[in-house]
Amino acid sequence: MGLDMNQCKKFILFYITIVFCLGLFACKGENGDNEIIAKVGNVNLSREEMRARMEWEGMRPEQESEFIDRWINRELLSQEAKRLGLDKSESAELLMELGMVEKEYLIQKLLDKTYAQSIQITEEEIQSYYDKNIDLFCVNEDQVRVMHILTETKEEADLALQEIRAGKPFDQVARERSIGILRERGGDMGFIRREDVINQVERVAFGTKEGGVSAVFESDYGFHIVKVIKKLSAGEAKDLADVRSEILQQLQVRKERSVYYDLLFRLQNSTEVQINVPKDVQESRDSVDVSIVP
Repeated sequence: MGLDMNQCKKFILFYITIVFCLGLFACKGENGDNEIIAKVGNVNLSREEMRARMEWEGMRPEQESEFIDRWINRELLSQEAKRLGLDKSESAELLMELGMVEKEYLIQKLLDKTYAQSIQITEEEIQSYYDKNIDLFCVNEDQVRVMHILTETKEEADLALQEIRAGKPFDQVARERSIGILRERGGDMGFIRREDVINQVERVAFGTKEGGVSAVFESDYGFHIVKVIKKLSAGEAKDLADVRSEILQQLQVRKERSVYYDLLFRLQNSTEVQINVPKDVQESRDSVDVSIVP
């Protein structure tokens, strides 16, 4: 029996609906989870991978642009590390065997190598930084730089003091006889304020003249000896020697940041980078620093 007109219309409508749905499904497979969001060299980032990694890292959907930038930077750096053969070392192979994150290891190897080759800090730079930023090294209240020895018994403290008075360096005696966390530093406490230490140490440290060594004194923690290296009144600046390591660290961080950005800029201009994101996400990317450190 043939189909009447209404049945034909229903059949045609059903057929069109099925074809349309299949088309949507096919489009999702091509442009949905498997859609390529970004490409660096021959490495692709799919939407599915991006979503999975963002979820694992606890990132929100609105942070897509930030994730894409970080992914691009990490790929640029890790691919450069491989190009330089940094993935051939025994350490990298060991990391792979242990299931550790090779990419982060390679990036750090590359950065360490680049920094070592590119960064030098001269004494002139350290002095210049100190002179230009002298206000940063002025103290707001009285401070003293102290070396400290702590022993469990008075007998041990008396022996330590005898050695110091006989000419043995204070830091050497501290390493040999002191207890506590300062032992490995030769007893160097650095600059302290009154509120930084217990009352007994505060009284003796601030009451001892510069360059002087105290007598043995007792607290609930044991028996103490202090040597006052330097005294500063409020408004005075610390000497360059006292802040040299701090300045060195600041200059190192500043130069590392500059070298990192220069490296990324070079790699971005020498490597094929493609980004395929909606216009609103791209506009969001444009407002984000693309040199986010991995």
